[in-house]
Amino acid sequence: MGEIFLPVLSHFQNENTWIASDGRLRFKVTPGDGLLTAEIWEGPWSYDLSTIEEQQTFPMEDDGIEVLRAWLREKEGEVNARPKRTMEEDWARRR
Repeated sequence: MGEIFLPVLSHFQNENTWIASDGRLRFKVTPGDGLLTAEIWEGPWSYDLSTIEEQQTFPMEDDGIEVLRAWLREKEGEVNARPKRTMEEDWARRR
């Protein structure tokens, strides 16, 4: 799809979470204890209504953000390559 946008390091150092999407990929990045914890799920539902498919941690530093971005690009390719679901299938997956 497009470039995965992530905020600069200071955003996370100030204990701010980031939630975004790219196509059907949804992701949340939470800072804590010098790490960034990324969680991914397939849309269309929000974080609270979805099942988290995968979680990964990265160092809270500039290089860690770039590794996180690369991981998200990989996951974006995987999630967006899946066959499109019907609305009924999406409703059935909702928490």
